[in-house]
Amino acid sequence: MLKESPFLKFLDIELEEIREGYARVSGVITKDFLNVHNTAHGSFIFAIADAAFEYVSNFTRDSVALHMDIDFRRPAKEGEKVIAEAFEESTGKTTSLYRIIVKNEEKKLVAYVTALVYHLDNKREI
Repeated sequence: MLKESPFLKFLDIELEEIREGYARVSGVITKDFLNVHNTAHGSFIFAIADAAFEYVSNFTRDSVALHMDIDFRRPAKEGEKVIAEAFEESTGKTTSLYRIIVKNEEKKLVAYVTALVYHLDNKREI
């Protein structure tokens, strides 16, 4: 069962699709999410990637993040919708590795993320 995240609600990040090994979320860059260069603050881009990561990594198991690495590739501007897709790359008994791609509506790469989780419990039935 998916739990609502107050933080994601605050950022207006929406879950678009979820299934085992995959999640997609999206959000729109508002003026509240801009940096001093009038582009999306890196923390918003990180948050949308983390949201996709949170959904995919907790779909069948309770998990917490151990590490995330992000490469920012292009700025996103006010009014743009950004989409984060998370893919399970490798899963194990205690940890799993994920790849998260953040793109704009033109499908141009905004950020590339790798992320590692620690599983708190055993796999549960879907």
